Amino acid sequence: MSFLQENNSFRSKSFPARGKALPLPIYFPSISSLKAGLSPFDYYRILNALGQEHFLVSAFDIENSPHRADFIKELKANQEKNGSIILMDSGNYETYWMRDKNWDLNSFNKILKEDICDLAFCYDNQFPTNVPKENASWIKESLQKSQSVTTKASVIPIVHCKKESLNETVIELYNQNNFTMVAVPERILGDGILERVVTVTNLRKELNKLENYIYIHLLGTGNPFSLLLFSLAGADSFDGLEWCQTVVNSTTGLLYHFQQRDLILDDCTFCKTHDLDYALSSLGHNLSFYNNWMKKIQEAIGTNSTDNLVKEFFNSAVINTLNKLWN
Repeated sequence: MSFLQENNSFRSKSFPARGKALPLPIYFPSISSLKAGLSPFDYYRILNALGQEHFLVSAFDIENSPHRADFIKELKANQEKNGSIILMDSGNYETYWMRDKNWDLNSFNKILKEDICDLAFCYDNQFPTNVPKENASWIKESLQKSQSVTTKASVIPIVHCKKESLNETVIELYNQNNFTMVAVPERILGDGILERVVTVTNLRKELNKLENYIYIHLLGTGNPFSLLLFSLAGADSFDGLEWCQTVVNSTTGLLYHFQQRDLILDDCTFCKTHDLDYALSSLGHNLSFYNNWMKKIQEAIGTNSTDNLVKEFFNSAVINTLNKLWN
């Protein structure tokens, strides 16, 4: 597929963070208090114990944790020992569903000042104006206010807008405030996965016209097939809760209910270890899959063998559609 070959000549294979080079594309397993079986602090400790090298945590969940002081202390210790790369979200995902109207930019910046993360998404407006220039100006102001309070984290803009104005808004924001990565919620990209792939492809084509390479992060993307297709479309980074809300079949890439891992015949270390409790072994199983899955995508991109990977998981009808899109 010609687009895939052409885009490979543009795309960066790594992202710099705290002196490290994160291999791309990359998936950040997310921690959230929403729809979760454990507390955010417990999930953090599990990720830390399992040696997960990168993950996302919510500023709102840190501030409102019953273990706030210990949470911050352990995140700072992670920084001091040069541990996992931590990406912090603005917390607006949690506040929207919890209908918490007290969380604002100052609340977010209060946590950001603690310098407990390496990367952070800016405080975002989920219901912005439909005028790209005005929307971009609001994002720029939020971005700059947050960047001024942290000495360690790089703050990344989040763009909310209608799908039809995405390219214009992102380019307008770039012109107003140069950035290296832009984050976009997956849900605004279109109704179906293929429509969303078209949106990401078109955004990547626009960004490739700029002088510097601009990384694309998709918010709320954790389905294995979505990770594959969006990576091929030009996205570089993702975060999602699927790793702790579902359980994955390592062979097929299909997701099951979290309580259905017993139905999956898997040969991973965590499935064969019987002295771990169900939740811990399931989370370890999922993390192992996601890290290996992203390595598989990275290798396919690096060796220009993405066509083979697409054929392995999708039927001829989907492949024909992708051929039309990417040729």
